[in-house]
Amino acid sequence: MCTSIFVSATDKSYLLGRTMDWYDLYVSPIFVPRNYQWQSIYNHRPYQNKYAVVGTGFQDQNLIDLSDGINEWGLSVQKLTFANGTSLTTEKNDANIQLAAFEFVLYTLGNFKSIADLEKQLPTIQLMALKSQLKHGGDELHFAVSDASGRSIVIEPSHSPLKVIENPLGVVTNMPSFEKQLAKMDSYLDFTPEFLAGNSPLGAFHVTTGKQAGKKQPSGGYTPSQRFVKAAWLKEMVDVPANELEAADLAFKLLDAVSVPKSKAHRPTYTVYQTVTSAQSLSYYFKPVGQAQIFGVSLNSDLLNRPTVKVFQLPPTWQATMLF
Repeated sequence: MCTSIFVSATDKSYLLGRTMDWYDLYVSPIFVPRNYQWQSIYNHRPYQNKYAVVGTGFQDQNLIDLSDGINEWGLSVQKLTFANGTSLTTEKNDANIQLAAFEFVLYTLGNFKSIADLEKQLPTIQLMALKSQLKHGGDELHFAVSDASGRSIVIEPSHSPLKVIENPLGVVTNMPSFEKQLAKMDSYLDFTPEFLAGNSPLGAFHVTTGKQAGKKQPSGGYTPSQRFVKAAWLKEMVDVPANELEAADLAFKLLDAVSVPKSKAHRPTYTVYQTVTSAQSLSYYFKPVGQAQIFGVSLNSDLLNRPTVKVFQLPPTWQATMLF
C-alpha cells in the first residue's frame, strides 16, 4: 500500500511525493554520506556509493533500508509494494549487480545522477528472490523514479531484465501493473493525443483534456486502483503551481486526499508518513503521522560534506505552531 505522485511547476521545479502505508511508523529521515560503504545481504558483496542521499528509512548497524529519497543530483526513487507477480532472479551471477529488492533504492540513489544514467546499467541489475522478512516488507516491490529533467518512470520487476515504463501521468500505486492501472483512466478522463502517442513533454503537468462530460467520478475508497484513479483525477483537475513552494503545498494536499486513516479493526495498514522531494532545491520534506508539522532537510554544502550517517530525530508528540 502506497501512492506516488509527481508534480511539476511552471518554473520547471519537479517534485516527487508519496504516502507510505504500513503497519506502524518504524522509520525516520536519514542522511547517507558520499562514499558510504555497505554490503548486500544477498551475497555480502561490498559497495561504495558515490553520492550523498537523504531519505526515510532505518539503520541497523551497517544495514540501511531506504523506503525513498533524493540524491545530490536531484534523482528521486521510491519503493512501493507490488503484488502483481514479480519475476525475481534465483541464480547467482557475479557479473551482474545482484541485490535484495529493498536495496535498489540505496544503490540507485548512491550511484546514478539521472534516469538516463541509471538506464545504462539497468540491464545488469538483478533483484534477487530472497523472501525477505525485514520490517519494511518482502521482495515484491516496484519503484517510482524521477529526476531533475522532469522525467518520471516506473520500474517493474515483472520481467528480467528490469522493465522501465515512462510515466508522464506521474501517479503510481501498488497493483495491478501500471499499464492496467492506466487503462482504468479511460472511464474518468480522456488523454491528450500527445500522451497517447508517447510524445508528452518532460515535466508536463496535465496529460488529459480535462473534459468530464459523460465520464465517471472517482470513488472514495482506499484500494490501490481507487487511490490511483483518485490521485490521477485530482491532479488533472487542479491548477498548475507556479513554483516549488506552491508545488510542494499542492503535493501534500494531493497526498492527503489518498492517505489511509488508521483503522486497525478494518485494515492492517494506514498512512504512516508522507514525503515530497524537490529535484531543483535538493529538498526533502517529511510529514509523519501524529505530527501537525512538515519537516525539511536540504542537501546543502554543510550536509553534503558530512562524512557520517545522520538519523534525524523528530518531536515525539503532536505540536502546533501557536500564534498567541
